[in-house]
Amino acid sequence: MKNPNNPVSDDPIAARKWLRWLPTGMPAHRALVTDLMWLHHTMPTVSQVKTFDLRELRTVRDACPRRISWAVAFLRAYALAAVEFPSLRRTYLSWPWPHLYEHPETVGNLVVSRNSGDERWLFFAPITSAENGLLDQQQGLLERYQSGPPEEVFKNQVRLAYYPFYIRRLLWWMRFHFSPRKRIKRLGTFALTTVAGQGVTILDPRAPVTSTLTYGPLNDAGECDVTIAYDHRVMDGKEVADILCATERIMQTRIVREFHDLAQQHRSRAVAA
Repeated sequence: MKNPNNPVSDDPIAARKWLRWLPTGMPAHRALVTDLMWLHHTMPTVSQVKTFDLRELRTVRDACPRRISWAVAFLRAYALAAVEFPSLRRTYLSWPWPHLYEHPETVGNLVVSRNSGDERWLFFAPITSAENGLLDQQQGLLERYQSGPPEEVFKNQVRLAYYPFYIRRLLWWMRFHFSPRKRIKRLGTFALTTVAGQGVTILDPRAPVTSTLTYGPLNDAGECDVTIAYDHRVMDGKEVADILCATERIMQTRIVREFHDLAQQHRSRAVAA
């Protein structure tokens, strides 16, 4: 019989009786965050911050008929920077010996907060090859993550959260160490998290990926603080400083042009209609 308090209790694995005696650990809505912090605790991360001048980008974004979130703009700029800086696509692997793996494309994981049932969950929304996509397409994908039923758009994450503690940790350990491609598929080459919409800046973002990007709210001058927390085994401070500068430059040039192009496309469609 399906348990109304467990949206995935009809899953054949979750329903096996031999799993029920194992401790579940944290409540499901906090299980995934706890697991990811467990994976992160061995990573020597360092954070660096730069103030971005985004006055022109704010102007063209506000004038664009199609609403594009700041998260999507930052995600695309950072993915384009990863083309210039391959280390953003590299991952430190400790098994079977310490080495670096370089993924051929970016996989950005956006942290999405959703209500499911009576609890607030943090989900991780993957956007693959953001360097090759369009702002409009990526915004549409983000909107699906933000509005679709969590049990559908984050099906695997919800299912995993209801697994018993030891099963979850075993699965994470195997994904983290055995297959770099599966690790990237689940965790991404980088993460992006922010609460800038609430006027708050995250000072020390943490995720079990090579780099985590966050940004704070824009001030009246159109400036905001942008932080990269990175795995020091993969990158050094000088390179991360260069990456911050490159990301700002991309947002001031290419992303501005893409907003202009997107606005023009929408105006042309409106005239044709």
